[in-house]
Amino acid sequence: MKFKVELSLLLSAIVLYLVSAFCYSYEASSQNMLPIINYPYREFALPLVGVASLLMIIAAVLYSKRK
Repeated sequence: MKFKVELSLLLSAIVLYLVSAFCYSYEASSQNMLPIINYPYREFALPLVGVASLLMIIAAVLYSKRK
């Protein structure tokens, strides 16, 4: 049972890292205006990385307690 939890936490973290990379690099159609308008999802990237890192730490702690 713990293996499934650890695996799901790791997969969730990987998905969140991918989503945060997309949010950081997504560029809206160029309007030659402020970077906030051209990169509308950039503000979500850092919180997503934080949540993904937290999930990875939890999975690592669960794995280390199992061994």
